[in-house]
Amino acid sequence: MKVLSEDRTTAVAGGTALSGFPASNVQNDRPRKPWISTQQSGESFTISLNASASYPIQAMFLYGIEADSCAWVLKNQAGSTIDSGSLDMSYPIESDLSGNPNNSNVYFVNQVHFRRAFFITFSSPVTDNGSLVLSLATTVNLGGKNIQGNAVASWVRDTTNKGRLLDSSGTAINIIDHGFIGIGTHVTAVLIENPVTEDTTVDQNSNATNPLVLNGGVTLTINGGFSLIISTDPITAQITSITGDGTASQGITLNVDLATASVANILNPIKIGIARCGKVTDFPNPRRGLSFGYQDFSIRRRQPTGGYSSEPRPLSREVSGDCIMTTAEAQTMQDFYRAFRSKPMPMLFINNMPSNFGESMKGNMFGYFKNAPSFSLIGTEHQAVQFQFCEVV
Repeated sequence: MKVLSEDRTTAVAGGTALSGFPASNVQNDRPRKPWISTQQSGESFTISLNASASYPIQAMFLYGIEADSCAWVLKNQAGSTIDSGSLDMSYPIESDLSGNPNNSNVYFVNQVHFRRAFFITFSSPVTDNGSLVLSLATTVNLGGKNIQGNAVASWVRDTTNKGRLLDSSGTAINIIDHGFIGIGTHVTAVLIENPVTEDTTVDQNSNATNPLVLNGGVTLTINGGFSLIISTDPITAQITSITGDGTASQGITLNVDLATASVANILNPIKIGIARCGKVTDFPNPRRGLSFGYQDFSIRRRQPTGGYSSEPRPLSREVSGDCIMTTAEAQTMQDFYRAFRSKPMPMLFINNMPSNFGESMKGNMFGYFKNAPSFSLIGTEHQAVQFQFCEVV
């Protein structure tokens, strides 16, 4: 069992952050208050570290991370690479069939974090003031991955920075039913292909950011008596707030004033909820019989006549078990508990498992002591320690 007990972060820095979601958010204990980037690709997030032989950088922990790809590099003070890798950013479960609420895409309904946390133990520690650099990108179009309803087709501007997302029939998209749209989601307008190499029709929803080049023999048709204006207006924006289900006029607020336009992409934001990097305290693995399960906060309504309705809500994990420790290890656990008490910390509650267990994702949590650990003497040199951990979501 490992606990990242000594975070050695001295500074964090990312690209331009969405207003209200700065990089410093990753240092709080609230994974639902993340750092959110305004970038879609090529984003870097750097964690500066203060280390020494007594306080080596042995592991990192990331929670509430959202991106379609994430590579990481651990560097020493000289900038040399000490360790590197990439994270498995696939979803635990999903379906390729949209518009059907009765398949595995129900996983995304009211889910707090789409992806698991990561507890990565480095192959070689850093013992000087190095850094951990994350390279992240978001690329998958989620506009047509709706759980219910229809795919996103366009954006309609109701007033400055406010409007709605519409389907191909002009009906407002219910954000709750869609399931993949939230704070920080990127909305990207369709651009006219440039140069224009085939006959093209444009209307008031068409966008171009540079003068159009028409190849020979190509016809450009402007529908509805509208003029075609080449402007520097933004063609991509991020959602900063949603009122209700987003279907009412001005129900969605963007960070910039996006004109009415056809939508090319709906992309997840790049974000991180919790980031820690530092020294690890090792404890013996729990004995056989370690139990871990879930606390489900969903609403269940069973009717007196046998009917039933429910509303999915977030869930968290709970772990309980015991382990045999030497007197010195038990004292370390006591000291650790006296320091952290109710404060959550990154932990790998079981390690050295077979590779197919996937302990770096499945065996970790950002958790706290549900109750104080208890210690039972089983001899002059050993103690049995009982513990319970609860996950923070």
